[in-house]
Amino acid sequence: MSVSQKLIDNHRELFEKATHHMLPKELCAGTLPDKVLFVYLAQDLQFFQSGLRLLTKTTSLAPDSDSLVTLAKKIGFFANDENDYFYKCLAEVSDSLSSSDGEHFRTNKLPQVERYIDYLEKCARNETSYAKLITFVYCMELVYLEWPIYFPKADNLHWKHQTWIDLHAGSHFETWCDFLRAEVDKCDYNEVSEVFEKVLKLEYEFFEACYQY
Repeated sequence: MSVSQKLIDNHRELFEKATHHMLPKELCAGTLPDKVLFVYLAQDLQFFQSGLRLLTKTTSLAPDSDSLVTLAKKIGFFANDENDYFYKCLAEVSDSLSSSDGEHFRTNKLPQVERYIDYLEKCARNETSYAKLITFVYCMELVYLEWPIYFPKADNLHWKHQTWIDLHAGSHFETWCDFLRAEVDKCDYNEVSEVFEKVLKLEYEFFEACYQY
C-alpha cells in the first residue's frame, strides 16, 4: 500500500470529517450563507499569506530539480490567481456583515485559525524535514481536492462559489495533487503520519469555526 493511501486509511474518520464538512457541502450547493463565506475567506486570507511561507520553505528543501521547479511554479500561481479571488469575493459579500464586524474578521484570527497558523508558521520557521513539509502541503490540498468529487455541484453557481471550486478542481489542480501524492509516497510513513493527522484536525476545526462567530 502506498504511503498516501495508508495515511488516509489510518486516519479515515478524521479525513472524512474534514473533507465532508458542511462548509464545502453548502459551497458546492450554492447555499453557503454570505456571512459564513466572508468569515471563511477573511480568515483564509490570513492563513494563505502564512501558507506561502510554508510552501517557500518546502521548495527550498526540494530534493531534486523537478520537484524544485514544480513547487516554484505553484508559488507563482498562488500569488496571482488565488490571491486575486480573495479580495474580489470579500468585496462581493461585504454587505453581509456590518463594517465593524467585517473589519474584525479581516484583521483578527478566530482561536481555531490562530492555532492552525501558529503551527504552520512554526513549521515554516523550524522544520527541516522535506518529508514532513511536503506532507503538510499535500494534506491541505487533498482536503480541497475532495470537495467537487464528493459533493454534487449545483448548476449555474454564482461566481463567488464557482470560482473557488474551479481553483481546486480540474486538471491543473489534479496534476498538482498528483505531484504532491507522488512526493509523499517517497516518504517514510512513520515520519509523516503525525503531521498528516494534525493538519486534518486543524482543517476541520477551521471549517467549524466559521459557523461559530
